[in-house]
Amino acid sequence: MNVPDLPAYTDAVRKAALLRAGGSGTIYSLVMPESEAALEGLFDGDREGLLDLYREAWTQKQDQMHEAYLEGWRDWSKPLVTHDPAAFPFAYPTAGASEGIFKLMSEYAANCRAAGRVPSVHLFDGEYEGFPAFAASLSLPIVRHDRSRWQEAVDAVPPHAQFWLSQPSAIDGAVWPQFEAFVAALADARPEVELIPDLTYVGSVARDFRVSLDAPNIPAFVFSHSKPFGGYYHRVGGVFARDERPSLFGNRWFKNLLSLAWGTAMMRAHDCQALPRRYRSIQEEAARRCGEALGVRLEAADVMLLGTAPASADQPALAQSLWRGSPAERVVRLCLTPTMAGLVDAAR
Repeated sequence: MNVPDLPAYTDAVRKAALLRAGGSGTIYSLVMPESEAALEGLFDGDREGLLDLYREAWTQKQDQMHEAYLEGWRDWSKPLVTHDPAAFPFAYPTAGASEGIFKLMSEYAANCRAAGRVPSVHLFDGEYEGFPAFAASLSLPIVRHDRSRWQEAVDAVPPHAQFWLSQPSAIDGAVWPQFEAFVAALADARPEVELIPDLTYVGSVARDFRVSLDAPNIPAFVFSHSKPFGGYYHRVGGVFARDERPSLFGNRWFKNLLSLAWGTAMMRAHDCQALPRRYRSIQEEAARRCGEALGVRLEAADVMLLGTAPASADQPALAQSLWRGSPAERVVRLCLTPTMAGLVDAAR
């Protein structure tokens, strides 16, 4: 069985030490008062209407109940995400981003093998751990590239590979400024390579930025509300694709109606930058406190849940266990959620 290598910070001793410092290596979602208010509102509002969502399945009335959520995401993300809805007409609700990642990767692997091609999954060093974990479970070769030398990575990716990357980036919690240039260069040099963006952190960044998804080498993209809305255990997200995705076709039936209603309510109540702007000062204070405890000068990252610092050889061993990325852009990346949760609770 192929089991991916786990990051150093998942070691039980290190994990406990990081929690004592107020943070974690693993990124946990922050359940905010707004997260809970939206859930309570579903129960305290039209309770009969909520219960009725689940009744009379034989009428097939539930078959379209994901559409408001998916169309809502297109509108909600519009200030930050550029894409032509007509170019991505196939939309599927998923259990967070993870289901979409696994199923798109599985289809890619099956299609390659059916065509007699050798599949491979490519990513930048330090990317989201789920990418190589799912690839390993499918016995797919995994190739990591140095993001600081992304121009060389373009030439190193073989035809018919699949490339995964997050924007904003899971490597350092920042909006990667070379995203569009990399996408365009890869499209020119390797048009057969599928590039799949993971937009999990859209909605977690206070400052303005843009993500363009109109390049022809992007066949699909995934998103989630685990991180932006504190909805990890709601398991709600989606996939938009240019072509029908058979592995996701059944999701018109296999979906969580309560989670979709919760995600829709959150989007209607909070625009895509409202919560990270509201909690920016708490993020900054959490970064200061955690950095002091670790002996590192942490700064609040673009992504609301994270604090980062440039990596340095003289940093304490515990901080070094948090290093992410290739040598030229290596950072300490800490999840601030434990400390942020305490600060949010104290302010209630």
